[in-house]
Amino acid sequence: PNLQDPIARAQFRDSQNRIRTMALIHERLYRSDDLARIDFAPYLRELAGHLLSSYDSQQNGVTISVEADAISLDVDTAIPCGLLINELVSNVLKHAFPDGRMGTIGIEMLCGGDSHYRLVVRDDGVGMPEGFDYTKATSLGLRLVNSLTRQLGGTLEVHVGAGTTFVICIPLPHRDGIALKGDFQ
Repeated sequence: PNLQDPIARAQFRDSQNRIRTMALIHERLYRSDDLARIDFAPYLRELAGHLLSSYDSQQNGVTISVEADAISLDVDTAIPCGLLINELVSNVLKHAFPDGRMGTIGIEMLCGGDSHYRLVVRDDGVGMPEGFDYTKATSLGLRLVNSLTRQLGGTLEVHVGAGTTFVICIPLPHRDGIALKGDFQ
């Protein structure tokens, strides 16, 4: 509350949200019977609610819808996925709905067949600027998105139109040459 500089306040809030994203995963792990895996759907709903309240967006008429399969992720996958969602949703809340504009953010974490998870964050906001190239982004948030996607061995697509959609395909973990999906041990 003592920070007067709006840029410093925004950077501080972004850092707090990144820390909270990781802390929520650890809280869920400690409350579960399995200390190595997290049920991602309830975590995702809790994270979305936290981000919405962090940016006071509910008061501005922004809502988030979450669709998630019953996916159990290990910590090494859950943390980067959580941070990806944090960065993408934070960017939407900061930029997609200027001047009190109302809108919707959709988050999906689905099992895409036998080979990958499909993480989608979409909004119906103002969209990205003309000529936007996410691979050359200079903001810390989008650099993190690119880096975390690579860390997970995933691919990233961005679709710009009436709003923006980020689609990240993350390979399923493999054990002994067998792809593992859903609720596995």
